[in-house]
Amino acid sequence: MNANVYQVLHLVGILMVFLGYGALLARSMAAPDNVSVRKLGSITSGIGLLLVLVAGFGLISKIGYSFTAPWLLVKLLVWFALGGLIVLINRKPQLAVLLWWLLIALGAVATFTVYIGRF
Repeated sequence: MNANVYQVLHLVGILMVFLGYGALLARSMAAPDNVSVRKLGSITSGIGLLLVLVAGFGLISKIGYSFTAPWLLVKLLVWFALGGLIVLINRKPQLAVLLWWLLIALGAVATFTVYIGRF
């Protein structure tokens, strides 16, 4: 598959993760008992995390980077943090505002790592 296809799938996955978590955080702040929003947000973010992982590894392979490059390990740590964040979002609605800013910070770290800090 073409590297551009992997890149598009990776970006779509990122959009899905942040859209799903945004919905879950808004639900936590506004209507914590809304099951349908929780289900939709969880499914969207879960599929997004899977797309990010699979397309990211496909992209790494196509472009020819080493899987042990430090910047890729940082991105993998960000991915694990994003994956674990859903537990806090669903179980600790009182932390919604803090988690909102943490989500933005994780996105900023991942973006910085790719575009500026490839070390």
